[in-house]
Formats: sequence, structure tokens, C-alpha cells
Amino acid sequence: MRVSKYAVLAVALLLTGCGFLSLGRPDLASDDPALKIPAMKLAALHHDQTAIPMLIKSLSSQDSAIRFYAIYALRKITGHQFGFIYYASKTRRSAATARWKKWYTARRSAGIELRGRKVVQGDPVSAISRGAP
Repeated sequence: MRVSKYAVLAVALLLTGCGFLSLGRPDLASDDPALKIPAMKLAALHHDQTAIPMLIKSLSSQDSAIRFYAIYALRKITGHQFGFIYYASKTRRSAATARWKKWYTARRSAGIELRGRKVVQGDPVSAISRGAP
């Protein structure tokens, strides 16, 4: 019996969950790295400070790629790293994440406004989820 290469491809796609074919818009709140990582890149590109809370939350991800892009975006937006290294032990990452949370809480307590880029309809950055107000 001869099996078509397309049949093999279809089975492979079903078994892998079609992750690389995600057809969604970038979304910081997504659990899918294929949607979350592009949103992080957009936030970094546009220095979107309103993305900071979601990026800090992403530092605790089990996925090292998500942690990598979260700290990348936070560094681009804020200029800080607070000792966070995406591949460090969970204990070290947790300590650095706590410093990020402390920094963010102090910033909010001081009334420092988070500024986002103005969003226009059809703009790729408009796909970044802002979460609950």
C-alpha cells in the first residue's frame, strides 16, 4: 500500500496539534505561545507600558520561550531587568519576578501613569490584549 505524502502531512498535523498553523491574532493573554510571543514583540516594539502587568505575569511561565520574550519586552519597555534570567532556576526566577512585582506596585502607588501607543483600527498592535481594566 502506497501512502501519499499529503496523508502523512495531515496525520503529522493532527498529532502535533497544528501549533505552527495558529490562525489567531497576537494576544498577550493567550496560553498559545504562537499568539502570545508576537504580542510581546509588538509591545516591545511600541514600548507599550500597558503591557507590563501581563509581561510580568509571563515571567512565571513554564515555557522558556515565553519567559525569554517577556523579559526581552520588559527590558525594551522599561530599561530594567532586575536580575531576571529566563533560563535560571525556578528559585532565582521567582526572586527576580518578586522584584519586578515590587517595582510595578511602587510605580502604581506613586501614581505613575502607564502609557500605551495610540491604537487605530486595523493597526497590528491593536490585537494586543489589554486584559481586564
